[in-house]
Amino acid sequence: MGLTRTTPVVTVGGAVLTPVLLNYIGLATIAAASFSITNGVATIVLSTSLPANGFNGPNFAIGAPAGSGQQVILWGFTTATYFNGKKVTVLSSNAQAKSFSFAFNHADVASTADAGKVAPAPFQHFRAVRIEVDQANGADFVYVGDLNVSTTEYVAALSVNGQLAIEISSDNIPAEGIWMVSTLATDKVHVSLLY
Repeated sequence: MGLTRTTPVVTVGGAVLTPVLLNYIGLATIAAASFSITNGVATIVLSTSLPANGFNGPNFAIGAPAGSGQQVILWGFTTATYFNGKKVTVLSSNAQAKSFSFAFNHADVASTADAGKVAPAPFQHFRAVRIEVDQANGADFVYVGDLNVSTTEYVAALSVNGQLAIEISSDNIPAEGIWMVSTLATDKVHVSLLY
């Protein structure tokens, strides 16, 4: 048996994809303000400063390979919907510009305002992830699945009036790959993680 951690209540963003680890301890969600793509490198400008530990690219001073920067999860973009659900590796960051860059194969896009969200990807994997609906949701549904989750494509449809919870068990679950959508933007879930 491993150590169990229950995260703070997660508010699912209605029809907007919400990662199950949204309120995981140490995950600082930051709103994006704009993005651009030039020659296969995307740059996202944040609405606030980079987190204290930054979104760091590879540390070449210690001989780190080029693809070894910090990983960041992207979701909730309304214009750059092709970013949603992606886990990207930071190539570089600029604290003064409040931005970070990553490789992204797409046609060039000039600087464009957008309202997505970003958070550092957790490096932990889990033995089990349990997702339970909040009693205040009433008859609303929370749909659980992968990046393609929707009200018609899901692994589980959780509701107080039906299936209350789902537990996903394995030896090595990357929980950042579990996503949710819900009936209303105020629906909530409780998430427990088993290390």
